[in-house]
Amino acid sequence: MPSQTDLPQSHDFQYISDLAASMIVDLVTSKPDACIALPTGHTPIAMYASLVRLSRERQTDWSSVLCFALDDYLDAPASATFEAFLAQHILDPLQIPDANRFSPVRIDGYDSLIEASGGLDLTILGIGLNGHIAFNEPGTPAASYTHCVWLTESTRLANRDAFATLDEVPHTGITMGIATIQASRKILLLAQGEKKKAIVEQAFKGPITAQVPASLLQNHSDLHLMCDFWVR
Repeated sequence: MPSQTDLPQSHDFQYISDLAASMIVDLVTSKPDACIALPTGHTPIAMYASLVRLSRERQTDWSSVLCFALDDYLDAPASATFEAFLAQHILDPLQIPDANRFSPVRIDGYDSLIEASGGLDLTILGIGLNGHIAFNEPGTPAASYTHCVWLTESTRLANRDAFATLDEVPHTGITMGIATIQASRKILLLAQGEKKKAIVEQAFKGPITAQVPASLLQNHSDLHLMCDFWVR
């Protein structure tokens, strides 16, 4: 079970987002050519805003950082892709060079590229209500690498805000696999709101099972769980 001991007894998600941003800036400061895997969704938005602000305050140079998208839709309008999300919330504001932006949609041999780049120093994750991490849905094997996937209805429902109707939400995506994520030297998992408490407790207090993909992270040597509730 990852420790929450560095969090105060009372904390809101802005505090969590600021703390996560500080950890990331510290990494980039100590390793300017760090390889970082980036998530999308509602959860990291506040962290990205804090990260942009803090990077400007500390004059952090991101020009050599390699940014790898965790996942993306297949066959989605350009404006609804995770590439567009990341460009809006972090890549453009931090002026990440185009040559340092990577997406599994556009690159064959994604895992080979990550390995050739020195491996992931940090992977930032959210967690779905069904326990998915990135687009690794329940049943994804621990030995999986970057792969295409059919999205569950709960995942499609969670992502429908970017689309006019649920029917427009893609049914397929591509994602880093569990093994890709596990190989990261550090993992930071963010969870927001009481609605996530049950699945977080199941993932990190329950048995390790592919039916709850996040539970496969329990044995990672440097996993940080950051959420605005306490896991008992």
